[in-house]
Amino acid sequence: MEKPPISVIIVAKNAESTIEKCLDSVRRNNPAEVIVVDGNSTDKTVEIAGKYTDRIYSDEGRGKSYARQLGVEQARQEYITYVDTDVVLTEGALTTMLAEFQSSGYVSIRAQVSPGIKHLNYWEWAQHQHHQLRHIEHHIGTAACLFRRDILLKYGFELSYGGCLDDQDLEFRLRREGYKFGISSALAYHQERASLQSLIKQRFLYGRVAPYYIWKYGPWHAGFWPPGVTLYWFAICLIKGKPKLIPYFILDGIVQTAGMMKGFFELVSEVLRRRRQKYAG
Repeated sequence: MEKPPISVIIVAKNAESTIEKCLDSVRRNNPAEVIVVDGNSTDKTVEIAGKYTDRIYSDEGRGKSYARQLGVEQARQEYITYVDTDVVLTEGALTTMLAEFQSSGYVSIRAQVSPGIKHLNYWEWAQHQHHQLRHIEHHIGTAACLFRRDILLKYGFELSYGGCLDDQDLEFRLRREGYKFGISSALAYHQERASLQSLIKQRFLYGRVAPYYIWKYGPWHAGFWPPGVTLYWFAICLIKGKPKLIPYFILDGIVQTAGMMKGFFELVSEVLRRRRQKYAG
């Protein structure tokens, strides 16, 4: 069977509980090469990955964005597919994604992602529902998404903020150039676990880096304003008839807004510090 000309890139950190199922599903899809970029894992992630590929690199602690870009630079194929460590591809998913991509005018195409686990709590259920809602829209996604390698080399990921919101940043820049994004008929299963504590930590970080993107692109870009994003998802909940998700988005908005306030304080402090250094010099 001919291998599809795809380099699968898996960015991993302490993923021993999920990466084997992920890599097994990737191997069954028979890509031309598999690349794992590890983020200084302290568990058995690298040991497990070594059973499936010898193309293992380290991001040397520089973060997810650097790891994604390093994978692209090391890849040898025309097409790149990012697959998260907690994602399991169905058989034939890569071939389907590639065929649909090549017959479209999209700059990227991503698999449809469904929950692959039984939910243990409301927050886990809600987060999966959020993913489902987002996955029916035409956005970039890095859970299981295919790109042309030359596009990623040309535009690249934002390396300044440790991988936080870097996919949204890339999407914004590509949209600005007129590119469009597609959704494949291929299916993948998401095995992500979530708790209230992990959700708060993650969303606070999202809010904390938002001011840097607002500073970069200007205050009119609503996609990086947590209150505006919350109102958007409120509307989606009402339109899609999912009122049970409203408490989740209320919490999401409060936590991200708190993170944004801290981020604004840090940004202003940094700007003032640089100005003092400039005038002192």
